[in-house]
Amino acid sequence: MDMIYLVRKKLFRTKEGMKQLYYAVQRTLQMRGGVTTEILARRMARRKGMSEGDVQSVLVDLPKYIEEALCEGESVTIKGLGSFNLSITSEGFEHPDDVTPGKVQVSRIYFKPDRTLVNRLRQNMNFYRYPLSKYFPKEMLRPETLERERAPID
Repeated sequence: MDMIYLVRKKLFRTKEGMKQLYYAVQRTLQMRGGVTTEILARRMARRKGMSEGDVQSVLVDLPKYIEEALCEGESVTIKGLGSFNLSITSEGFEHPDDVTPGKVQVSRIYFKPDRTLVNRLRQNMNFYRYPLSKYFPKEMLRPETLERERAPID
């Protein structure tokens, strides 16, 4: 699997002042919304010998069942994919009696990917940098970088 990335500057405040570092970030080269339920169903049906409608029905219903389990205070783990967990919070109060059910709310739903998924992605991904000269001023780049980007790709 190949992915093209961009380089972006991030600023940090340190004791000595502002510090800037550059990081790789994903370049979005996809349709809005990415891979849809319909596309996933088509791919899975082709590989599993099931009807596209059956697979799509499972995919559409899955979030409802995850929500149901989270609402009951359970986490949900899907082998090979990861775990969904709910986090709740409230305002801070000076007395424990003041933390009433009406003041508690969902703060986040966390997704923690399965380690095997992360490892497979690490092993199967190849990264290619989008040419820096296309989005950075040329005076910011080293001469050897500009030369390398002008060279034909084999």
